[in-house]
Amino acid sequence: MAATADGVQAGSWAQQASFYTSPASVALLMLNLLDGLFTLLFLQLGVAEELNPVMRVAYEQSPLLFMFSKLLIVNAGLCLLCLHRRLKASRFAIRAGAVVYAIIVVYHLAFLTHLVSHWPFGA
Repeated sequence: MAATADGVQAGSWAQQASFYTSPASVALLMLNLLDGLFTLLFLQLGVAEELNPVMRVAYEQSPLLFMFSKLLIVNAGLCLLCLHRRLKASRFAIRAGAVVYAIIVVYHLAFLTHLVSHWPFGA
C-alpha cells in the first residue's frame, strides 16, 4: 500500500477501526441503557431481584457500579463486533442483540404497566 501525503497508509487499521454507526448498533446501545434504567428502577423499588450473579454483586456494591458495569460490558462487546463488522456474523450479532434488547424493554414496559395498575402495592 502506498503512503498518503500525511503518512498514513490507505486502508490502515486506524481507518478500519472506526465505530460502526448502523441503526442496529445505535438501537443496541439505547435499548441496553433503557434495560439498565428499568432494572435499576425495579431493584430500587424492591419489586424485582437481579438474577445475573455478576450484576447482582455489582448492584450490591453500588447502583452506580451496576449501571457502569452493564453499560461497559455491552459497549465493549459491541466495539469488538464493530471492529469485525465486515464479517456477516458480526453484523448479524449486532442486529440480534438489538432484537433481544428490544424484547427485554417491551417486557420491562409490560411489567411497569402491571406495577402502575396495582399501585399502591400494599392497598
